[in-house]
Amino acid sequence: MKTQPSLFIPFKTKRAFEEISDQIRQLIYSGFFKPGDKLPPERELASQFKSGRMVVREALRTLEHSGLIYIKQGSLGGTFIKSADAKVITRSISDMIRIGNVTLQELTEARLGIEMVILESAITRINNDDLGLLAKNIDFSEEQILRGKRPLDEHLNFHLLLAKFSKNTLFEMIIESIMTVTRSFLLTINPDPKYLNRVLNYHKEIYKALKEKKLNIAKEKMEEHLLDANRKLSDLEKSKEPRPQGGALKPKFLKPRTEIPKSLDPEVSRP
Repeated sequence: MKTQPSLFIPFKTKRAFEEISDQIRQLIYSGFFKPGDKLPPERELASQFKSGRMVVREALRTLEHSGLIYIKQGSLGGTFIKSADAKVITRSISDMIRIGNVTLQELTEARLGIEMVILESAITRINNDDLGLLAKNIDFSEEQILRGKRPLDEHLNFHLLLAKFSKNTLFEMIIESIMTVTRSFLLTINPDPKYLNRVLNYHKEIYKALKEKKLNIAKEKMEEHLLDANRKLSDLEKSKEPRPQGGALKPKFLKPRTEIPKSLDPEVSRP
């Protein structure tokens, strides 16, 4: 009886579970395994890799943590290939930024670089519906300021929306990671209403430039906005009281706001 050729190569270097997870990872990346496909049973994997089942189990746990597979229990269970999950990549980038002890200056430089490229892409791809969502974001931010509230998430969502309208998934993931870290900086300070209105005005000017397809003006206003934010945060960072030990802020992953409450929507409230 002819034996079935093995998909996997017995390993010679690295830690065993790393070699196993790397080989499975490459088969996923190459498209051999597709979302929804079921991996061979644990016992069969151990046999093909010529390893113990505990080592295979550790390799699968690594892949599960990476968001590449999911394990389903029960009679119809098994190990299945997972659809791509942008959150996993976003969280990884954000963790890398945090672990690297990123400074405010480094964060600003990164934002200046990536947001300029995003504007270049967005200005050619943005449509009227996208512009409408930016306008609603600005209107809602202004309403919050008038009520004496700080529109922190709305201001950050403006930049997430710009990345979304670039129609480039990688830009979205990178900006979401950067905004997560930016939010942690912003939560440590308490800016005055004058500064909040200044941010709002920058957003209005960027929106106007995008609507009129004036890329140079949009980039100029974005640069002014980010450098102004850097100066303000630096000043507030120097003047604030030291934070207590153990006061680390928990990350909050943001999603672009795609609608506003009906009471604030002019299309709904109009008689």
